[in-house]
Amino acid sequence: MLLLEDDFVKAFGLSEPEIKLELAILLFQKRKVSSRKAAGLAGMPFLKFWQELSNRGIDLITDETYVNKSGELIL
Repeated sequence: MLLLEDDFVKAFGLSEPEIKLELAILLFQKRKVSSRKAAGLAGMPFLKFWQELSNRGIDLITDETYVNKSGELIL
């Protein structure tokens, strides 16, 4: 769980859930966390997080954990 102080949240002009989502996406794109960990950080279900990535045009298959040797998606 990530807790953000009110002053920090107000400084960005975003809600706490929006900041958590942006941070989670950034960490996922930088391959610092898996998509499942990023979804948890964002506080949203895994598939909803994947939908958000897709809506933003972010490649969903950068996480090798969910792709088998023949390139098929594993959920």
